[in-house]
Amino acid sequence: MHGEFAEMVLAHSILIKVMLAVFVVGLIIPFLSSDCSKTVKRMRIYMFVAHGTLSMIAFSGIIAFVFADLPFSLPIVTMIVMFFAMIMIEVVKYKKILKNQKSENCVRSGRMTAVMFTLVNIAMLASMVVWKIMEAKSAVPVS
Repeated sequence: MHGEFAEMVLAHSILIKVMLAVFVVGLIIPFLSSDCSKTVKRMRIYMFVAHGTLSMIAFSGIIAFVFADLPFSLPIVTMIVMFFAMIMIEVVKYKKILKNQKSENCVRSGRMTAVMFTLVNIAMLASMVVWKIMEAKSAVPVS
């Protein structure tokens, strides 16, 4: 059983690295064009990819959690809450960019919105990774 759990954790960590790459692409998209309609179309595709990747991360984490019969602890609850927060942040970001599409300064506001919300998501993901690394190195207590 330990080998399968290690495989699921490996898949989970690879998906997290993929998600960081997706976030970086999300930072770049608003700077590719000065046409707001093109940016909104690209952000829609990005949002689908981001939601799919986040869902794959959550699914692999839940499978590893159930498969290894881990106790329901603070890190597990934090990961679940962060999943829903990251999904919500992506939806709010897209809605805000979509709403600003009609304004005259849509390029500037779209770029600011994309950068601000994506940096929040990157910070959340990076903080959880650092926390889990510290936990594995026994730098923080496992609760």
